[in-house]
Amino acid sequence: MGSFVKRYTMPLTFLGLFAAVWMVQALVLPPDARHALVAWASTNLSNLAVNPVGTMVASAFVAEGAQGVLLVVAAIGLFPLTRRFGNLRAVVLVAASHVLGTLVSQGIALVRLEAGLLSDSIRTVPDVGPSYVLCAALVAAFLYGRGRVRRLLALAGWCALVPVLLDGLLALKVAAVGHLTAMLAGALIGGLLLLLERRRVAVPAPPEMARPGPLAGA
Repeated sequence: MGSFVKRYTMPLTFLGLFAAVWMVQALVLPPDARHALVAWASTNLSNLAVNPVGTMVASAFVAEGAQGVLLVVAAIGLFPLTRRFGNLRAVVLVAASHVLGTLVSQGIALVRLEAGLLSDSIRTVPDVGPSYVLCAALVAAFLYGRGRVRRLLALAGWCALVPVLLDGLLALKVAAVGHLTAMLAGALIGGLLLLLERRRVAVPAPPEMARPGPLAGA
């Protein structure tokens, strides 16, 4: 059991925190407090302007609904991803994808707002959930994961969700743009990690220096 926890520290921690926040939302907080939590954790333009790091971290563990589905999909993506790359590199992949998905989607929204194409309400639109993390994990898991069954499960999860995740992409909706960005980031960062891994394996170890033999007559 201890070796399993050590091997999969990242997905277990992520799932545990997300489930804990879900329980607090469902069992502890009244409706007004739940809405306030979502508003506080949303990665919208208003929050990113004053607390970008805290907002991006918190938003990955707060959702407005379908938490049970998100937990299952997270497990399908995060465990194979961690099995393939290890805890640290899996964290780097999903965290970078989450950040890029947020920055690109909100950056496009800001440009459109400044151009007069969006109303000022876009600054405070709710935007929470681990979907950017899941997008990156699922894509990287089915592209680079080990084991046919694990890769097919990740692909099936991605196929089931992609119509919802990319809904509104042609209209440049924030969530759809962020999901696509996170998917591309997961594929590219996963490919880079795989390339670096193969290069390390291909580099031969330096030969050991020959030790001088005993002096003649010694």
